[in-house]
Amino acid sequence: MLDRSFGLGTGFDFYYDHFAAQTDPRETVNMAQLKRRGAEVIDRTVSWIRGVHGHPFFVWAHFYDPHDPYDPPPPFKSQFAANPYDGEIAYVDQQVGRLMAFLNEYGLYGNTLIVFMSDHGESLGEHRELRHGYFIYDATLLVPLIVKPPFGSMAPRTVTQAVRSIDVAPTILQLLGLPIGKMMQGTSLKGLMQGKEREIAPDPYSESFYPRQFGWSALRTLRVRNLKYIEAPRPELYELDQDPKELKNVVAERPAVASALKSKLAALEKSSSDGGFQAKAAHRLTPEELAKLASLGYVGYPSAKSKARSDGDTLPDPKDNVDTFYLINRAGVDAGNGKCDSAVPTLLEILEKTPRIPAVYTMLGRCYFIQEKYSEAMKVFDQLRAIDPDSEDARFYRAACEFNLDQLDSAEVDFRKVLAVNPKRAFAHKYLGFIYQAQAKTDLAIAEFQRVLDLSPEDLEAHGKLGFLLASTSRLKEALTHFQKVVALSPADASAHYNLGIAYEKLEDKTKAAQELALACKFDNTLCGK
Repeated sequence: MLDRSFGLGTGFDFYYDHFAAQTDPRETVNMAQLKRRGAEVIDRTVSWIRGVHGHPFFVWAHFYDPHDPYDPPPPFKSQFAANPYDGEIAYVDQQVGRLMAFLNEYGLYGNTLIVFMSDHGESLGEHRELRHGYFIYDATLLVPLIVKPPFGSMAPRTVTQAVRSIDVAPTILQLLGLPIGKMMQGTSLKGLMQGKEREIAPDPYSESFYPRQFGWSALRTLRVRNLKYIEAPRPELYELDQDPKELKNVVAERPAVASALKSKLAALEKSSSDGGFQAKAAHRLTPEELAKLASLGYVGYPSAKSKARSDGDTLPDPKDNVDTFYLINRAGVDAGNGKCDSAVPTLLEILEKTPRIPAVYTMLGRCYFIQEKYSEAMKVFDQLRAIDPDSEDARFYRAACEFNLDQLDSAEVDFRKVLAVNPKRAFAHKYLGFIYQAQAKTDLAIAEFQRVLDLSPEDLEAHGKLGFLLASTSRLKEALTHFQKVVALSPADASAHYNLGIAYEKLEDKTKAAQELALACKFDNTLCGK
């Protein structure tokens, strides 16, 4: 979820987000490949800071460890066996300590501004929510925020007034004497840190649009002093000083207060939605990205059209669908981790109870596809298209099913339709390359595999196919580059070394040919003597 393709790497000189590339839509990525331990994060952080020692620096070190599934390393695994979430927190605390110790050792701690915070809390069953993201109760909204100013310029202080995550960036900029960005809606907390009272304290706003993709209402909340109002089909009002766990909804007892807060929330949304603050999303999630996110519990559905309805329409309340949500979530994690045998029965159960949820059809169709049940997958994607005629995924996977059922002509037509909508869909170009290769249309196949590499330069399969096709048309020097790339990407691939050796042999480079053929023999003795 922190891949630079989402724009998060903007402005960084070094952004470490390297994970293994995925080249086949039927493949799945294991959860362990998608998270790295805090120790590695700190190792990289310390190494980078050493490299810029003596110069001003900005570092963002992100810890993923306190995230479901909770699996702290030893000794925290045994020490916190009954509460592994606490074990993850203790482990991260240790790693933060390593970073602080390093800064002290190198004489950097004193004049370094350090901000420690979280993007969200974690619900451990409160309001029947597990993890985070679905509801907007304080179990997930309240987060730690610790600011260590540079140069010992302020006395230690605990601020009890509510502050917001959007206030952090303006605070950093003001503490460093830099101008606050014109587009920033937050306000600096420097005054509060110095013990000054704010004349007007902003009212914290939070939202969750996560339920919207399943056809349920979004949730919005506004906190005004001790009152918290949640806008939902069945609105909620909590008096936090008396009810910090938000167990007693008093909206029926205080309708005038609820109405006033609803109006204030609407006014805030209107002012915050001013055109100057809006920017369109620049990245559309691919099925592969969605599958990776699903394996982490982030189920999503990429629709070409907004599913938003007017405020006058009534959508189901997320509170009434939490059980269905967790069934979807569980199936998504299973499907994202390749456990389709477990996911399929759950997905079928969901559709029987609550049909017409596009994300469920997408996961079910992908599972059938992974299981090579192509006829069943086609039926599911046809059902998805009936619900969402603009679904790019439905058309893509239907075409992929046609390809695997040897319906090459119709597959070609459908892949062309996919690319007409989204020319950057690399897998559609790859499948067209397969089709043209099967039809002996070599020039067209070469062109499609080259388009794959234009979009995904590290695609091992496309390099291999291009090398083979170029070699078959006697374009050996061009083929050589691609064979070399395959070997670089997959050093233990015997066939790659064999193909490269044959290419060198035909180019009369006997020394390199012998080296590559020997490696091919080493990794696969059946290639010896060929």
